Amino acid sequence: MSGNGWVGEAPCAGDARFTSEETAAEAPTEPLVLSLLAACQGCPFRSPCIDLVMPSMSLFDGVCGGRLWRNGRVLATCEGARPSELRVRGRRPITHGTEAGARAHNRRGESACALCREAGRLAQQARRARKRATGT
Repeated sequence: MSGNGWVGEAPCAGDARFTSEETAAEAPTEPLVLSLLAACQGCPFRSPCIDLVMPSMSLFDGVCGGRLWRNGRVLATCEGARPSELRVRGRRPITHGTEAGARAHNRRGESACALCREAGRLAQQARRARKRATGT
């Protein structure tokens, strides 16, 4: 999925606790923080979330991309979060839900998210169908 259309589908959609100052002030081991990080654990949008909010550049306070941020620094990380989700400067973000997104995951040496995996599978299916249709 390209653009920011994924925002409404994220597990945190509409939950103000993810960006509240009270949440950012909590200790990383508090139940509220742990529950918010647990919501991020299975989220396929952690990387684009970080690309959208840019927490380290904006000195963000709250939960973003499976991490608890305070003044743009990571204090805690959800289980399963990968360092590759933090965008490397000069590296383009992945356009999730596209065949190009699946290739970008592959180039980075990470397993593709569910959206990109499905887009890659559909593109491969279409290529095979075209090949059968031309008889080569």
